Amino acid sequence: AMRDNSEGWTSVAGNQGTLFLKEGVTLKVIKETILTEGFEIEAPKEEARKIKDNTRKLKPAELLEIRVFGRKNEETGLTRMKVRVKSDGSVGYVTSVGNTGIKFVEVV
Repeated sequence: AMRDNSEGWTSVAGNQGTLFLKEGVTLKVIKETILTEGFEIEAPKEEARKIKDNTRKLKPAELLEIRVFGRKNEETGLTRMKVRVKSDGSVGYVTSVGNTGIKFVEVV
C-alpha cells in the first residue's frame, strides 16, 4: 500500500495473540541529515529560505520513531518518511534513502 497509496484495514494481532504490527518502530540516524516540516524538500527560491529556517540537523545515533512510512518522491528520487525525534519530540520529515541509494536511517 505504500507504493500505490491505497488504504485499507489490517489486523494488529491474530485471534491467538500473534502480533502482526507493532506500534512505534524505532530508527537510528546513521548519516547526518535534516528534519523538515513538509514532505517536499525542493522549493522555489523564495520558499527555500523558509524551509532552511524550519529544519533541524539530525546527527548519527539519534533515535527516531516512524509516524508515516516512507514513500519515494518521483521528481527528486528521495525516499522520505514522517518521524518523531525521541530526544526532544520534534516531528517532521526525514530522508531515509537518497537518490543515489545512500541510507540515512536504519531500523533498530
